Amino acid sequence: MASQGLLRLADFIVVGDLSVLSAVSRKLKIPLLAGANVRLVDAAAVDPRRVSIGRQSELSGKASLIYLDRALDMIEDGEADCIVNAPLSKEAVAASCRNFTGHTEYIAARFGVRKFAMMLAGGPLRVALVTRHIPVKDIPRAITKKDIVDCIMLSHGAMKGLFGIPKPRIGVASLNPHGGEGGKIGKEEISVIGPAVKAAKRSCPGVIGPISSEALFYSAYRGRLDCIIAMYHDQGLTPLKMIARDNSINVTLGLPFPRTSPGHGTAFDIAGKGIADAGPMIASIKLAVSMAGASRGRRR
Repeated sequence: MASQGLLRLADFIVVGDLSVLSAVSRKLKIPLLAGANVRLVDAAAVDPRRVSIGRQSELSGKASLIYLDRALDMIEDGEADCIVNAPLSKEAVAASCRNFTGHTEYIAARFGVRKFAMMLAGGPLRVALVTRHIPVKDIPRAITKKDIVDCIMLSHGAMKGLFGIPKPRIGVASLNPHGGEGGKIGKEEISVIGPAVKAAKRSCPGVIGPISSEALFYSAYRGRLDCIIAMYHDQGLTPLKMIARDNSINVTLGLPFPRTSPGHGTAFDIAGKGIADAGPMIASIKLAVSMAGASRGRRR
């Protein structure tokens, strides 16, 4: 149940299926609408008789995308300032939407955004990813100087404009062990990552790298860096989730509006049992509201 303190932060619009939400509300004995400033938009996307709580299905994946599209419609129409979405199953969505790789890519494509990045924030760490949901074998070919520069620039802007850090300190991770050891165990640091850092430094004087990720994460954890640029998904998210698995937040950089999401997965095994920790969702809401306020301030 939402606290009064949370409800005072904004006016809320909940997009979902009234029939499903009502059934869960009755089962868990919690009120469906917790405040006068909470409005429910009934997408009527599913037949409640076909819903199995806690089970992944093509139906649930299709409904998830319908809810997201309705929320994005509201952004386009000026009815909403930001979006906070619950986790979704990529496997379920992909069953009805071919080539779906995630919220980040889907939303960026809809708004025609070419320069965007996925950032996870948790504890003292903020980590932005150059590549996201691709096979590990494809990573060396996928990282380009342009993509690294774009990720640095987006992170630099977010640190200043959204997180209130006037002089961001950004560390860029190497791809290979020990930073490639001067080309002995990989040349990407010399041919791609190093030149990208040098190019970005003209606009982002606080950027350093490429440096071994083990050293970077230790420095960031100790408060010596504000953000890390990781080359691939697990390089960046494994350390972050070791210390902030239960309260990490996913932020999409580069969109024309704030979008956040809890950093955890769907947890089908506890769906409908009333035992999920609301902390990550609450943190995601608070950050999105803060970011929306910062965005409005910049537009004035």
